[in-house]
Amino acid sequence: MKASTERAQDAPGQWVDTGQGRARARLSARTRHPLAWLNSALSHRRGVQTDRSVPGGADEVLQRLAEMPLSVWTYGFDHPSVRHMGPMAQDFAAAFGLGSTDRRISVADANGVCMAAIQALHRRLVELETEVAQLRSAREEL
Repeated sequence: MKASTERAQDAPGQWVDTGQGRARARLSARTRHPLAWLNSALSHRRGVQTDRSVPGGADEVLQRLAEMPLSVWTYGFDHPSVRHMGPMAQDFAAAFGLGSTDRRISVADANGVCMAAIQALHRRLVELETEVAQLRSAREEL
């Protein structure tokens, strides 16, 4: 676990491979959520089919998120005054290639995309703050 944390710090914005615990996670999924696992196994869903690959880093996630269209809508069962905003599931699937279907956005996928974008924005903010501090110190020296 420590080695993967060090790798994440060495290459910010890059994904850490978590494939080593995959067998244990599959076994846990079968025992904790047997109906969901059975549905996935029987329907042969193996993820969203798209031409775009999964983003390689947080900066790429931020770029794709910035390009993704957002919509405003009201569900048919909601009162007309109730409005919702966000991406359409098809646009999300096309942009990121995540999830098991292009008809729903998984909460885990949406949270992961948001966290990666926040990390990319944080790194950009730190870089800009450093640059501003350098410019201020150079201005004071004049």
